[in-house]
Amino acid sequence: MVLVKVIIMAGGKGERFWPYSRVDRPKQFLSVVGGKSLLQQTVARAEKLVTLEDIYIITGEEYVHIVKEQISQLPVQNVIVEPVGRDTAPCIGLGYTYLRDEPGSTVMLVLPADHLVINEERFCAVMERAAEAAYRERKLVTIGLQPTRPETGYGYIRCGAPIAELDGVHEVLQFTEKPDVETAIKFLQSGEYLWNSGMFAWRLDVINEAYRRFLPEIYTGLKKIAEAIGTRKEKEVLERVFPTLPRISVDYGIMEKSEDVLVVPGDFGWDDLGSWTALERVEDPDENGNIVYGNALLVDTSHCIIRSSNKDKLLATLGLEGVVVVDTEDVLLVADKSRTADLKKLITELKEHGLHRYLAKRQSREEAVSLESDVLDLKESVLAQLVTKAIEENAEKIKQLDKPWGREIWWAVTEDYVGKLIEVKAGHSLSLQYHEEKRESMLFIKGSGVLELDGKKFAIKSGLIVDVLPGMVHRVNADTDVAFLEVSTPQTDDVVRLEDHYGRAGKALPGS
Repeated sequence: MVLVKVIIMAGGKGERFWPYSRVDRPKQFLSVVGGKSLLQQTVARAEKLVTLEDIYIITGEEYVHIVKEQISQLPVQNVIVEPVGRDTAPCIGLGYTYLRDEPGSTVMLVLPADHLVINEERFCAVMERAAEAAYRERKLVTIGLQPTRPETGYGYIRCGAPIAELDGVHEVLQFTEKPDVETAIKFLQSGEYLWNSGMFAWRLDVINEAYRRFLPEIYTGLKKIAEAIGTRKEKEVLERVFPTLPRISVDYGIMEKSEDVLVVPGDFGWDDLGSWTALERVEDPDENGNIVYGNALLVDTSHCIIRSSNKDKLLATLGLEGVVVVDTEDVLLVADKSRTADLKKLITELKEHGLHRYLAKRQSREEAVSLESDVLDLKESVLAQLVTKAIEENAEKIKQLDKPWGREIWWAVTEDYVGKLIEVKAGHSLSLQYHEEKRESMLFIKGSGVLELDGKKFAIKSGLIVDVLPGMVHRVNADTDVAFLEVSTPQTDDVVRLEDHYGRAGKALPGS
């Protein structure tokens, strides 16, 4: 009997479905098609092959809480955290490293979290066939999809001779990266080519040897991580070694170089949902060819994709054709449907213009700011007392930085977070700024003034609690002397200043 484990890759940023998909809640965690998120759908399919205890999800640290929220019954140890994204070869390698105690004959199935599968029965039959082939033949197995159009956004696999005694399994003759239109048409007409799906099956001992042979630098790094798993140094070693691994795909790094690769053709209603126009392939349009989500009124509008996230707001169109309109709380996207594959160009422009805040989902005022002064006096709170005591007892060791607006006292610096006491003198202010990655919470304990946060203004007083996410523009303005505790993620030099009274605008230097 074949022992099977499933690895689901769930760390992508999902930029091609922006602005519905954001960096803090990308496509795999959203309900793009169907009532459940794409991750939930993927796990449900995998549970038809193995038990939940045999499913592992690899994701970024910023998404762990979403995985636990959406797959609440998944064992905690089955969530594997990537410190940073390094493409599929390091990701998959990290997955098999955490399965190091399993027998070498164990078959590892690799599935992306953000793909759509319509016919799950046929999907399961293909994956079982792939697992059997990987186990018996001791080769790397990939899943190829029957092409239905001359797609230039996918890689292709040239299908070779069938394998004796293994129905529906073939040799691989050639891998081809994303072709031009003319080549894609020839591939489609030949009947010899399949789409490369990014789904795989292999024995643990076979994939381990493939990494040793073709990706020795990654193999060496993974060995260091494996030696630390289960020890007190696990997190430190993982966060130190993994970011140094080469950024490379498993297709380019291993599959295209190995001679021992098989392919199992599949036809189960698959789509990678790689752009907004993918919805036209998987959803039923109205009588005018439109795909519509939300509260919308369309007049003389055809072949458009319309999505509105606000139930209380009507999205109305007149005389449109071939357009994508996506309306969210803070972003309205209007795009020529033929250009949606170029959405990353727009993302790049946002970054270059300092508009990172629109890449993350905007928090509502209730989520971002909590006025607790009626029930919490932070001047008398245990937290404030503990911090003050720590500062007094470690005055010689604690880092203090004088600033033109006041000073910072760094009362805690760890690998996971940084804690500061920030004092702003009356009449002064911090720079108008945002962070690209850093997240922070502010707890005001003294003074009065104005907090600018994401276009809104709030009165500063003792008890104000604020969460600041990446991209949220903010500034503290002090009318009287203001003091607040700040706890943030450890990216101490992640600050982009938009305005500054002390001549530091645009400079990315530590501090505020």
